[in-house]
This record gives sequence, structure tokens and C-alpha cells, in this order.
Amino acid sequence: MRARSTKLPRGVPQDETTAGSADVWAAEGRAGLVDAAFREAIARGLAHLTAEDTHVNGRYVTLGGQRRVNFGSCSYVGLETDLRLKNAACEAVLRYGVQFASSRAYVSCPPYRELEHLLKQLFGAPLVVAQTTTLAHFAALPVLVGAADAVLCDQAAHNSLQSVLPTLAANGTVCRLVRHNRMDRLDAMVAALARQHRRVWYLADGVYSMLGDVAPVVELRELLARHERLHLYVDDAHGISWSGRHGRGYVLGEEDLPPRTVVVASLAKAFSASGAALIFPDPEAARLVRTCGSTLIFSGPLQPALLGAGIASARIHLSNEIGERQRNLVDRIRLFNRLAEERAVPVGSRATTPIRFVPIGEDKRTFEVASELMTEGFFANTAVFPAVSPGRGGLRVALTVHQTHEDIRGLVDAIAQRL
Repeated sequence: MRARSTKLPRGVPQDETTAGSADVWAAEGRAGLVDAAFREAIARGLAHLTAEDTHVNGRYVTLGGQRRVNFGSCSYVGLETDLRLKNAACEAVLRYGVQFASSRAYVSCPPYRELEHLLKQLFGAPLVVAQTTTLAHFAALPVLVGAADAVLCDQAAHNSLQSVLPTLAANGTVCRLVRHNRMDRLDAMVAALARQHRRVWYLADGVYSMLGDVAPVVELRELLARHERLHLYVDDAHGISWSGRHGRGYVLGEEDLPPRTVVVASLAKAFSASGAALIFPDPEAARLVRTCGSTLIFSGPLQPALLGAGIASARIHLSNEIGERQRNLVDRIRLFNRLAEERAVPVGSRATTPIRFVPIGEDKRTFEVASELMTEGFFANTAVFPAVSPGRGGLRVALTVHQTHEDIRGLVDAIAQRL
């Protein structure tokens, strides 16, 4: 679960936080709230599940002895079952073993060179491959952001971004939250902080992992042009593959990387391999993070099978095929949005993204609806605290090219009957 935090971790100033969240945390503690939510979800057969399939085809998942249409996968363009990726993973294992047990600070497995070469063609900018998006953030941000800088983090930014803030604060960096997608607030805060700090960094998601809404890319480019000390650091994990030229993501789209901008692309999820690509505006920033990023020094590498799958996926992205997959997915997103409007099913965002959030409210009711959908043959994720604010739970529906139009109609009808 790519969870969203409602309050900055201890040690970071608490500006622009969600109203009332501090009282909730103080009264019960985060662990207690999370534990209570998961206990109920597990008891209802909605969390900590293990698929029971002997073979997975992407469309269905077997849970509790029953086959259900899978609306819980982030493999949006369906490459995880592609035979080319499977064969490439197997070939890499045969050639290099099941693991290459060395830190990349010493020696990299041979396929790394080809993967990075293909990704540079895809993104058109200097980059560094990390093990996950979370480890990418912990490698890059403490190197890029200094004590003389200030950091503004979108209130809804992914937990993996917010988790780095205490490290930055401990190094002397001023860190603040800013209301979600409020460009007017961001504009004012950047102007104020730029008078006292060398650089002001804005941390955000490209596609937000719970509500499925998006960063205002046009407005952010305008702010970059207006504030010469503003720098952007954007996690576009959920925008990769299904959008943008060659699947470059929502933030880059058809454009080149903006100045003073770092984009993090997931090589898991829709890319269907593993790891992340840190995309930089200049070679020196890439070199510095590759050399000094702590998780690139002290954590293990991507293993041969994942490198092989990543190479095969990158080749597909550089072909015309990815465009057809994108069109097939967007067709399903638009169908869901149209049916939801016709059936008066609320959605957290009308954006054309594969994450569709259906707000319900309290945890108990959210779990009830999800359980009833399971009995009808549909599996969708539940989103409750800490993924969303307390009392604002809902269904997190992930759309993929594996699902048919009939699957989507059936799900929307089932949700509408219960709401």
C-alpha cells in the first residue's frame, strides 16, 4: 500500500497539517490506529491476503477459494504477464545467477549497463537506477537538499517522500507542509522562504496514489519560471508507462524535463519490473547522487531477473506498442468515469488516471462495502487511515488493460447498489 500521511513525522514543524489529525494521533497513537484498522480488515478477509492461484493471468485473482476480478493491481498496462518479460527474466538468471551479491559501490551486474542505456533513451535525461522509489528518495534528497535550503512538501505527498523529512530536518533544513495542490499557497510560501534560503524545494506526486488526482503540471512550470530559487522533486510512480511519450509519465508527458526538476519514475507498477529511475536535469547531479546516496552505497542491488525484465519492458516502451496499451487503458478509465456519473457513484477525482477512489467514510462501512463486493466476485483495495485521513475511507479501484468492459460495468453496478 502506497500510503499517504496526514501529519509530518516527529521533529518536523507542523505547518499546513490536516485539521484535527494531531489530536487523533496524540489520543491513540499512530500504531494503535493502524493496528485497529488492519485487525478489522484482516478479520473480514480484505488485507494480508495471499493469492491462491497456480498461474496468474492479470484479470483474476483467487482469494478465499473464489476467483474474483482483480481491481487491486497497479500493473496498469498489463506487462507483468507478458511472455517477453518472463523470458528475459529467466535468461538473465541463467546467465548471471539468482543474485549478484555486491553493492553497486563496488561492482554492478552486467545488465545494469544496458538497462540504464535504454532508460536514458526513454527519458531523454541523465538518470540513476535505484532499488525502489522509497530508497531512491532516501538516496537523492539528503544529497540534493542542504541546510541552507527549505523544503515544502505537498500535504498529500506519498509517505515515502514524507519519511525523508525528519532526516532533512535533522541536517538543519527547514521543512513545511503545504495544502494539497494549492498553488496560491505554494506561490506565497516560496516567495517568503526564498528571501532567507538558497533554494526552496517542492516535493509532490505526479499522480496521487489514493485519490488518483494529479499535480497541476502547467502551474508548476509557471512557478518555476517565476521563482528562480524554486526546485521541484516529483514522485511520478503512478504516472509511468500508461501516460506520456514512450510511457515517460504524467509529469514529463510529451515535454522534456523542466529546469531545476528531478522526477522519480517507478520501474515496478505499470513498468512491471522493479526499482526506480531518478531523472536529473544535469549529469553532475546524477553523478553526485550515484556516488553519495546512502542507499545506493549500503543497500543491495536489483537482482538479475529484475534487470532482465526491466530491459525487456524498456524495449517495449521505446516501441509503438506502448501507445496502443495506453489507449486501451484510457478507454477503460473513461468508461469507468462515465458509468460512475450515470449511476451517481462518487469519485475522489475526475482526472483520467487508472486510480479511481470511491469515498465512503468510516472504516466499518468501507470494510462492509468491500466485503460485499468480494462476495459478488470483485476485489478492490480499501483505503483507510493511514492511507487517507481518519473517517475518510473508501474503495481504491485500480484499472488495468486486463479488465474487460463487462468487468468494469459489473463493478460500478455493484458499488452503486451499495451506495
